[in-house]
Amino acid sequence: MPSPSRPFSMPAGPWIGFTVVIALFSLLIGPRLFLSVGNLEVLLHEGTIPAIVGLGMLLVLISGGIDLSVGAVVALVTVVTMRVYASLYPSPSASLIAVVVGVSTGGICGLANGLLVTRLKLPPFVATLGMFGIARGVAVWIAERTTLAFPPGSTPGWVESLAKTSFANPGLWSLVLLAVLTAVLLHFTILGRHIYAVGSNEATARLCGVDVPRTKVLVYILSGLLTGWAGIVMFAHSNSGNPTLGEQLELDVITAVVIGGASLSGGKGTVVGALLGVAILGLIKNGVSLFNVPVEMQYILIGVLLLANVALNRWRRGV
Repeated sequence: MPSPSRPFSMPAGPWIGFTVVIALFSLLIGPRLFLSVGNLEVLLHEGTIPAIVGLGMLLVLISGGIDLSVGAVVALVTVVTMRVYASLYPSPSASLIAVVVGVSTGGICGLANGLLVTRLKLPPFVATLGMFGIARGVAVWIAERTTLAFPPGSTPGWVESLAKTSFANPGLWSLVLLAVLTAVLLHFTILGRHIYAVGSNEATARLCGVDVPRTKVLVYILSGLLTGWAGIVMFAHSNSGNPTLGEQLELDVITAVVIGGASLSGGKGTVVGALLGVAILGLIKNGVSLFNVPVEMQYILIGVLLLANVALNRWRRGV
């Protein structure tokens, strides 16, 4: 059974890309503005949600799968959380129950994805694309085609805390904790070894005694729970339950994790790499905005970086 890569080992591409992007925009915009404390707070605030979702996507990609439903699931979580909170307010337990139900919604979607892949033998692309449509449709249905707002005067303090652009934002520190836990899971547990083994060679992993279906289901559940928590953070950031949130999130997250060194064919990836990939995309979007260049340059830069990173990795492997 193949051993997982070390927690901090990764291709040179993510580090090179990260350094180049910082140097480029610092030169164009000026380090005093681009690297100012205020701008760094904005970068971290905006990157928290894709980074949390990225941790789950990392697990899925390492196992050899993919999840196209995460953006729609985030939107569904915001709508479900608001519906539950509004129905229970002003009960003291309204916030706790709403958060638990919201995160559980993400976990249930992840479980459904895992069962579709393992029991019905659907390709992950097809299974999660179907879940994308179901989650988005259910979100619109529950929200009754509108954006759900808090009842007047009922916005809880924890929502306001998560919405603040600050280094002390609880959402940011939850990301740090979740990143550490994900790294420990991947590199120091039996389940982590099984995830890498399944992604590297599913047939060999099965011959080595790995319960492949169980491992895949657990991966999708964990990804769903992480997406559920990202939905809670999005709920706080937007101060609403909005069925249109999360559009293009899945593409951004997949791109970021691949830029960070994960392989679409499975068996490769690290937490540090995934976070670097999210940071690179965030830096590009932020730099383009500050430099007042056409938004299409953002997509061009991200596309070029993705292609260059994948090509570099293939060249290093001699493919």
